[in-house]
Amino acid sequence: MATEKDLINALHSRQISRREFMFRMAALGASAATATSLLSSPAYAKEPQKGGKITVGVEAMQAKDSLDPTSYFSTANIMMGFTVYDSLVNRGPDLQPIPWLAESWEVGADASEWVFSLRKDVLWHDGKPFTADDVIYSCGRHMAEGSESPAKGYMSQIAEMSKDGDHVVKFKLSAPNADFPIVLSDTRVQISQNGYEDFVNTTIGTGPFKVKEWIAGTRYIFERNDNYWGSDGPWVDEIEVVGIGDITARVNALLSGDINVMLELDPKAVSLIERNKKVDLIRSPSGAFVNLAMMLDREPTNNADFREAMKYAVNREQIVKNVFKGYGSIGNDHPISPTDPYFCGDIEQRMYDPDKARFHIKKAGLENTPIDLYASDVPGAGSLAACQVVQQSAAAAGINLNLIQPPADTYWSAVWIQKPMVVSGWDMRPVPDLMFSIAFKGDSDWNETKFSDKKFDSLLLEARSTVDFDKRKGMYCEMQQILQDDGGHVTLAFRDILDAKAKNVHGISSHPSGPLGFYQFARTVWIES
Repeated sequence: MATEKDLINALHSRQISRREFMFRMAALGASAATATSLLSSPAYAKEPQKGGKITVGVEAMQAKDSLDPTSYFSTANIMMGFTVYDSLVNRGPDLQPIPWLAESWEVGADASEWVFSLRKDVLWHDGKPFTADDVIYSCGRHMAEGSESPAKGYMSQIAEMSKDGDHVVKFKLSAPNADFPIVLSDTRVQISQNGYEDFVNTTIGTGPFKVKEWIAGTRYIFERNDNYWGSDGPWVDEIEVVGIGDITARVNALLSGDINVMLELDPKAVSLIERNKKVDLIRSPSGAFVNLAMMLDREPTNNADFREAMKYAVNREQIVKNVFKGYGSIGNDHPISPTDPYFCGDIEQRMYDPDKARFHIKKAGLENTPIDLYASDVPGAGSLAACQVVQQSAAAAGINLNLIQPPADTYWSAVWIQKPMVVSGWDMRPVPDLMFSIAFKGDSDWNETKFSDKKFDSLLLEARSTVDFDKRKGMYCEMQQILQDDGGHVTLAFRDILDAKAKNVHGISSHPSGPLGFYQFARTVWIES
């Protein structure tokens, strides 16, 4: 549940309205007088100013960056998507669904039928009105035959869509799912215009900014949409996104003023940011993580003993302490964090044990055999350094890892789900269903370990339709145990989300679901003159 601090941050960044703030404060037990006093306090009464330009430094410009929501590849790509599009449902810092392009919804008796009422005051960038046809078209693109959308795994639960007039959409699911509204808040379920297909050099959205210039892998500029339907922005005239693959160079660009917002701060640079009076740290405790992905369909990672050796060869405590400087927590061999209510605490934490690792690497017949590990900071700040720790700790167990650092701008297209063992990274999902569906379901295109287990997939579908929390948790615990025992996933660390900005930049809040206010800073950011 959201804390008072969470709600204040959400209000300050305009993620929730003042009315929503008062309602949620009351739910926490705060008096109307207390909530009203917070609304009028100097820290939160400062009004945004219009104008100016924001330059954002991101981890890399990818040749595969896309304006097509079904094709996003990187953190920066998702962020740029939220600059021009809106989602049907948004997500608050308490991980609860917030009405967005849908202003309300109703659920049938068994949670298999949902009715969403849409806003009537929304215009596309070209002036056309937003309607139910746009929603049906956008959701259908993820599920279409031949679609390679990473959202296909969870959007395919939609069995049927229909409209009741221009502003009501009805969804019929293949099985009940009490979490369906939060599913529609996921990062790729953004709404594009009905029939729109040309996403190469521009697009049409309902979002706070229009595309001014888009050259994939080269140049990205967005200009304010003065007809935006929301009341919480946009404020700045223009946003430019620049790729700076080297994290040190990205920090220096922020300190020198070449950029004024920075995506993904290296934890080692936190003290440097905190000492500088011209910049601020944005910290979001989160269940986001950095992980090793070992593919089960190719050598040598298809060898169960090799995978077991690697799981024991990772010194996770050292990674959290030395790489993430304490801004995180140790992981296990599944993606669910201890902050998640569905986390299974009964599963034994696998600790660093070089003797057990050596036993399994010998059994695999691979002791001291050079084995490639592809590493980069593209999946998240600190990922490369974490792999260097893994290389050192594995060496003590007779595992000879050859660390390969490929070019940042082709990491997602040429390395990820291409090479047997790579470093990867994921944002926190509000429910396990989303994480399991996108990254572990047997037929998911983004199943980075090529994990396939019929029992796991069966439990995934059964859990969706189980309303009772304890029963559902039991299923999710069984799935976590299956991944722990047989999967190719190793969580190196759950990491806090760290970003940074210039001191005169305001309106960016922390959010556990993703960097820069769950990728949506563009709408709320403003510059103090």
